[in-house]
Amino acid sequence: MLIDAKNVTKAFGAFKAVDDASVSVEEGDILGLIGPNGAGKSTFFNCLTGDLPVTSGTVIFNGADVTRLPPEARAALGLARTFQVPLTFESMSVLDNATIGALLRHHNAREARAKARDVLQRVGLGTSSMHRLKASARLAASGWRSPVRSPPSPRRCCSTRQWPA
Repeated sequence: MLIDAKNVTKAFGAFKAVDDASVSVEEGDILGLIGPNGAGKSTFFNCLTGDLPVTSGTVIFNGADVTRLPPEARAALGLARTFQVPLTFESMSVLDNATIGALLRHHNAREARAKARDVLQRVGLGTSSMHRLKASARLAASGWRSPVRSPPSPRRCCSTRQWPA
């Protein structure tokens, strides 16, 4: 089990923002947490990542009890969160931004850069994907129209127009 949170409660005085919540997530799982505003979703995530201390309950990550660890220590173990409005270093490339994240776990810049390249490739932002995105952007900027939301892979062609190389 990658994340195993049991009976997590977060109280602010007498108000329980999270009350006895439990979740188990295996590596590779994608879990959605839905609910209305004010239901405690963000508070629960903050408890998992250490941004807020739990009032009671336990948070186990990769077999280790991280319930009382600060966010930095959890992040070093691989448990971290992103925010709804992610902040990036706008003047830097996607690779540079990913490398900054990799430096948290890889203190050698060369290793961090290699890890960043690997991650970008896995999430579809590697070199070959970037070439496809650039080609799609060229098409969109040229006024290309199609009933589909975005143009297909640049490796394809259609009967009326050839894709640029």
